[in-house]
Amino acid sequence: MNRLLACAAAALLLGACASTEKELIDKGMKPLDATRAQALLSGNTATGTTASGNGFIIYNAPDGTSRGKSGSSSDAGKWEVTSDGQHCNQWKTWRGGERRCAKLYEVDGEFRYFEGGKYGGRYKIEQGNPYRL
Repeated sequence: MNRLLACAAAALLLGACASTEKELIDKGMKPLDATRAQALLSGNTATGTTASGNGFIIYNAPDGTSRGKSGSSSDAGKWEVTSDGQHCNQWKTWRGGERRCAKLYEVDGEFRYFEGGKYGGRYKIEQGNPYRL
């Protein structure tokens, strides 16, 4: 019985952590605007986890280049913030070199990103390039 209650509590907690973009919008939250997204990302490092559970570290240089690590893999690419505030990146090899854009939401001290309405992952921002990427 105690094990069942513990599993149920864990499931509720995990469910409370996950959000869809619609749930955030329904709570009155709005994605970051271009000015806020640019200031947040430029010259700083994102450390987080994708929706599939892969950890990553990405440095977004002020010149629009980016460098990242995920597990034993690393890549370089370019990034930008669009006029509507979406964070776009294009890697040399990751994601097949395809350019992708995501809306960013600040939730409980972290940032969640949604690509085409689909949850992509979450990250925190660290000032500068502490991992020397």
